[in-house]
Amino acid sequence: MPVNNTLHNNHIETSIANVLNGNPDAFADIVKTHEPGVRAIIAAMIPDSNMIADVSQEAFVIAYQRLSTYQPGTNFKAWLHTIARNAAQNERRRWYGRRDMQNRYHAEIEKRMADDITKVTESLPEDTLAALRSCMDNLGGKTRALMDGFYFHEHAVKELAKSFALSVNAVKVTLHRARLAMGKCLQRKGRQHA
Repeated sequence: MPVNNTLHNNHIETSIANVLNGNPDAFADIVKTHEPGVRAIIAAMIPDSNMIADVSQEAFVIAYQRLSTYQPGTNFKAWLHTIARNAAQNERRRWYGRRDMQNRYHAEIEKRMADDITKVTESLPEDTLAALRSCMDNLGGKTRALMDGFYFHEHAVKELAKSFALSVNAVKVTLHRARLAMGKCLQRKGRQHA
């Protein structure tokens, strides 16, 4: 083993012993020495780069709490990197879980909105439906097609995005703007309160 690594390992082992003997400030040396490697592991594993600092801090907190389980003289770097990988894996699972929940939530809202719109349009008087059709006709080709696909043919936003070669956000923005335009049009026709 090169002299540098031996000195480095002795320094880390001394810092660990100091922490375990009641000097928590000695842990700062451990963090300073190993933070770049821990951050690199976490950055490679988690899908949201905004979480690197938080997950790194979490890994070091866990390492501090479990420091008494480290076997002196073994590979501290490998021990710490295992903790970092586990923290990153846990964050990765949480991130995908949140994303799946959001996708299910948005799909449910879209379905309920479509159901509500169907109920409302079925109960509208014929002159209001005529005003609605007229306002729809005033929309541009792609916007009208998106509104028609989403509200009258119950196509999901993702499906529309794929069909029209647009991003999901572009479809959502277009539908939002179209709803605003429809609202203004219906106000002008006296079919909606301001």
